[in-house]
Amino acid sequence: MNDLRTATISNNFMFRLVMEKPELCRQLLERVLDVKITDIVYPEGEKSLEAQLTSKGVRLDIYVTLTDGTVIDVEMQTADSSKDSLAKRTRYYQSVLDNDSLKKGELYTRLRKTVIIFICTFDPFGKNFGRYTFSSLCHEEGGLSLEDDVFKIFLNTQGDKHRISKELANLLDYINGNEPKDDFTRQLQEEVEMQREDDGRRALYMTYSQTLMEVEEKGIEKGVEKGMLKTLFALVKDGVISESDAARRAGMSLENFTKAVLAL
Repeated sequence: MNDLRTATISNNFMFRLVMEKPELCRQLLERVLDVKITDIVYPEGEKSLEAQLTSKGVRLDIYVTLTDGTVIDVEMQTADSSKDSLAKRTRYYQSVLDNDSLKKGELYTRLRKTVIIFICTFDPFGKNFGRYTFSSLCHEEGGLSLEDDVFKIFLNTQGDKHRISKELANLLDYINGNEPKDDFTRQLQEEVEMQREDDGRRALYMTYSQTLMEVEEKGIEKGVEKGMLKTLFALVKDGVISESDAARRAGMSLENFTKAVLAL
């Protein structure tokens, strides 16, 4: 895993650091969702990456709510994963978001609108779209929506930019490693450079990287177990190893590895 001083916005750890800035996160969501957003709220306990890394669970998702109650989860995905794997992962994240948003004893009718966003540095569906948006529609009548307020968006940084806004196209180009083209992407780059020079952040990144690798080594020595699967999954999310490589290290087929991770 590279030193933080060479990390770009597509690095999962760097992305999480940059998105801790509410204004940058708000502007990113505006471009992805193509709507005006007045404010965002970080749920209690999800505000600080440092706090997350010192807790039992390491969560690098961007997890925010809008003023209307909409819950949004954003994932940076640099490891080329299969369509089936990503689909199952969004299903799992959906269950987590629903469970978190519904208080004990509340009726299911109180479930909030949820949007899961994957920013992929590859084309997850092979159709060359810059953005793929999914919702629940009737197979027999395409215009009939289930209206369950569940949306899944996959951004493809390598896809055709003609069907999306110029602002989103500039963002995807920047994430793909190109120079900033507008004020927002320049702000993102400035924040990336600030994080690179922060000694505390670099130390945190080294600790995080070392912890992941040490836990993985211990897990391999003990055999396939829950802790090792979580670590391998984290390494896949961060783009350190591919999903097929993670399955190989776990001594499992890709299908069984995916099922085991979803069952955690």
